[in-house]
Amino acid sequence: MLTLNSRTTVAELLQGPPGLIRVLKSTGLFRDGDDPAVMLGQLCWTRGFSPSILLMMLQSADVAEDEPPLDISPFRNMPIVDLVTHIEEVHHVFLRGALPRLTKLAAAAAAALPEDHRLRDLYTELRQLATELDSHLAHEEEALFPMIRSLAAGNAVASTRCGNLVGGPIACMENEHDSSSRSLQRLRELTDDYTTPASAGEMLDGLKDLDRDLREHMYKENMVLFPRALSVQKEARHSNLPQSQAIPQSH
Repeated sequence: MLTLNSRTTVAELLQGPPGLIRVLKSTGLFRDGDDPAVMLGQLCWTRGFSPSILLMMLQSADVAEDEPPLDISPFRNMPIVDLVTHIEEVHHVFLRGALPRLTKLAAAAAAALPEDHRLRDLYTELRQLATELDSHLAHEEEALFPMIRSLAAGNAVASTRCGNLVGGPIACMENEHDSSSRSLQRLRELTDDYTTPASAGEMLDGLKDLDRDLREHMYKENMVLFPRALSVQKEARHSNLPQSQAIPQSH
């Protein structure tokens, strides 16, 4: 973890967990190509953004990311539209089936052992995660994924509440991934890494499956889908520029 303050530079953030730079970019204070030597306080001062709010946002993302034991190469080679369909048919379907079932199991476990405050906290955390993921999946399916499919087909992208560029919804999705990662970490803590209580074996097995699937889901999006979508958009915008703008003229 980094010690964050107003004198921390973007270059230092880049050495920390990936969630830090994602959060910074989501504020619009920094974009690819900007000077990474700039300090956070300078960014806030020039853009009229509260340094204390930015630091609070960054601190919540200053956690190490746990990469799943997943070979990502097949997904890098998959056509981007097929990758979107894979995520919907595998991970979205899994979550919509697993979350309601696990929430009921957690409620039953908390009721069976009312003296165990960790089970009450587990139920609260899981219910909140389920609510957040329900909104997350809908946002992907209604906004981001149709935009990616349109870009891949060479069609105009319809405007959404995040605008007509994929960067907007991607920034939202990345922030929500960070929140989901923190929730998974909390679920592990509350169950001693999914080992207690022994009487709730079905729930614990389900939480292990949820942890594995959600981490793989987010990893595929963060490491493959989102960067590729931004690249496809950049190529599409470049190809649509007038030739005088798309190709620098020599003098």
